[in-house]
Amino acid sequence: MSSTEKIAIAAHLHVLLRRKTGRVTDTEWMATNTAYAAEMIRFSREKAVEDGHIDLRVWADKLEEIMATPDAKHRVPLVKMMADAVKERTAVAHHAASSVPAVVDQQSARSVNAEEEVYPESGFIESTFGTIFGDSETHRQRERRDPGVPRYVKGLR
Repeated sequence: MSSTEKIAIAAHLHVLLRRKTGRVTDTEWMATNTAYAAEMIRFSREKAVEDGHIDLRVWADKLEEIMATPDAKHRVPLVKMMADAVKERTAVAHHAASSVPAVVDQQSARSVNAEEEVYPESGFIESTFGTIFGDSETHRQRERRDPGVPRYVKGLR
């Protein structure tokens, strides 16, 4: 049985015990701890006989039955399984790639360093796709921005 069903039955028994005997119980503990649940079942049956509360016995039997059944196998959501599989494949691919000596593209490395020197204030660099695919076109020079002038996007403030 699922834990929500155990909690539901324990909660119902908790309410009955509180109303009929004044006994306050811990619902979640009753649903998870078999020793505590067994004691509450024993107490409920004892009070059912003493005071004539039939419903206490019925709910004590339900709790005993559900506590005797094993928990259903925990199902892992598909999204979690897929995420774990992707992480595992990425780790394997990363490990395989790290064992192969890396070939450095010196032209791309130079263009990235040059871009960082030209635009140090933004933290972003221009695309280096042109240098990777053999396009030797130089990047246009951007004017330096006056830091005292506020920046707006198409007149929006």
